[in-house]
Amino acid sequence: MPIDKLSLEGEVNKGIKLFETNKLEESIKLFNKLREYKETKIFSTFFLGIIQIKKKQLNLAKDFFFKVLELDKNHEDSNLNLGLVYLEEKKFDEAKNYFEKVLIINQKNLNALYHLGLVFFFTKELDKSVEFLNKSIAVNKHHIHSYVTLGHIFLRKKEFDHAIKNYNKVLEIDPKRIRTNFNLSWCYFAKSDLDMAFEKYEFRSEKISPTGIHKDVVEKYSSEEWNGQNLDGKTILIIREQGYGDNINFFRYLFWLKEKYKVNIVFFSHKKLEYLFKNSPFKIISDLNSINHIDYHRHLLSLPGIYFKEHRGFPKNINYIKISNHINSKWEERLKNFNGPIIALNWQGDHRYIYDDMRSIPLSNFKNILNIKNLNFISLQKNFGSEQIKLNNYDKILTDLSNEIDLNNNAFEDTISILSKVNCVVTSDTAIAHLAGVLDVKTYLLLSYNPEWRWYVELKHKCFYPNVNIIQQPTFGDWDSVFKELELKLRENFF
Repeated sequence: MPIDKLSLEGEVNKGIKLFETNKLEESIKLFNKLREYKETKIFSTFFLGIIQIKKKQLNLAKDFFFKVLELDKNHEDSNLNLGLVYLEEKKFDEAKNYFEKVLIINQKNLNALYHLGLVFFFTKELDKSVEFLNKSIAVNKHHIHSYVTLGHIFLRKKEFDHAIKNYNKVLEIDPKRIRTNFNLSWCYFAKSDLDMAFEKYEFRSEKISPTGIHKDVVEKYSSEEWNGQNLDGKTILIIREQGYGDNINFFRYLFWLKEKYKVNIVFFSHKKLEYLFKNSPFKIISDLNSINHIDYHRHLLSLPGIYFKEHRGFPKNINYIKISNHINSKWEERLKNFNGPIIALNWQGDHRYIYDDMRSIPLSNFKNILNIKNLNFISLQKNFGSEQIKLNNYDKILTDLSNEIDLNNNAFEDTISILSKVNCVVTSDTAIAHLAGVLDVKTYLLLSYNPEWRWYVELKHKCFYPNVNIIQQPTFGDWDSVFKELELKLRENFF
């Protein structure tokens, strides 16, 4: 049945309205009907693809965009959205191909320029990424996402002044994006501008988002946030933060508070770490119902900044961990079967961490190390990452303990006993590095070219762990040099 142009426009607008109000099935039904008309066939097919993206049906979305390109191979938005879908799927070559097609059609397409820059960022072609992000800024000098990504790139390249410039541009365009201050803190830590670094570090998500634990504390207690007030006769709750390693590392600051004030200190711990801290003079809890009253609260990772402001330094390492006699005997018996030095390895952190590629190391890089004669290598790797032992056929040269250690509710319960008995630990930037550090075990910590902020502080001030030796990539991605140096160190120490 013929339909006039005005009526078609009305139906298209109705379909878009249905989409915007999340009535997706009604929108699909209407756009399928509109595909019957020559005037609206391409737009309707394209929009059906957009709806499928919203439904997270990416293969269906691609099918619709391909159908549009059969009708018009130069359809700019379909090429763009195919690129976006492939980027979402982490199929970077395909994404790059479609973004480049868009730029042939329109060399000033902002989305294509920016997302092509993102593709090169994810494939670690950083100079190309910078090139396209700058092109996107040439199109729109206020394109905030380009400045954010440029900040991340220069941070990775250790060009910290350039990173600071781009992060500050983000805040200039949108002062509400206060989370960007956290990225700035990393830059200032690297530059050893510690006053500015600790100031900016207070913009981490745990502090600026009143959710989770912090929200629970604020709602349950009428307490103040501690900012250096006299704590004599008071009760303060120190709130855990971030990963296990952070809490293991900075727990030492509670001893400073105890030394400075006659104060009752309560530490809100991860339940699985609670036992690690039980030998300390503090009340350790993992449930807020365990306490009824506090006068003050503070996040654990705020304490280093407060301490630094007062002392212009860092407190010494404190071994607060007590090893279970029962577990200790078990591993003493188990490890005596090895003849010669025992080296414990750990290479993979939490793969869900956004910067895991800057911390974890593929086990294949350890090949030459594992073939050093007369050394015994044991793996402390648990869960994700331990499968690499079999994948690399290292079963006979690396003892996999993943099915024997830390099987109960206490994290690292077996690991700490093992660490106290090995000759040396080799690890990437994981909680194992902090455990070994606290226990004062000889450790080689293998770091990327641009590691996590605290290791810049450690390299400059040697303030965390006296027995942890850092071996860092000399250039971006260069693990070969790291492992050559590690091999020399191991041979010097054990032969």
